[in-house]
Amino acid sequence: MAEGDGRQGEWRLTDLGTWTEQQAADFELARSVIGTVIAACSSRLGRTVDADERAGLLTTQQQYMRERRLLTFEDEEQIKRILRDYPAVARKMSGR
Repeated sequence: MAEGDGRQGEWRLTDLGTWTEQQAADFELARSVIGTVIAACSSRLGRTVDADERAGLLTTQQQYMRERRLLTFEDEEQIKRILRDYPAVARKMSGR
């Protein structure tokens, strides 16, 4: 789509914005760290037989999946929080 052709609601290359390499790296790392937490939830689900605990883990896993899906480059404070806090969450979830 060319810029200025009057179409609304469509994505344009100019909508990308600009980010530093560090911002891009932090964003990708935050998504990866959330993925590690999701995987730790899956691993724990595989070892859990209690129905209530399984339900709680599934809910938790879905929340992390939603967070990862909705995370954007602009969420700088959230990205910092994820990079600071979630490695410990993943370790705790996996029992380490």
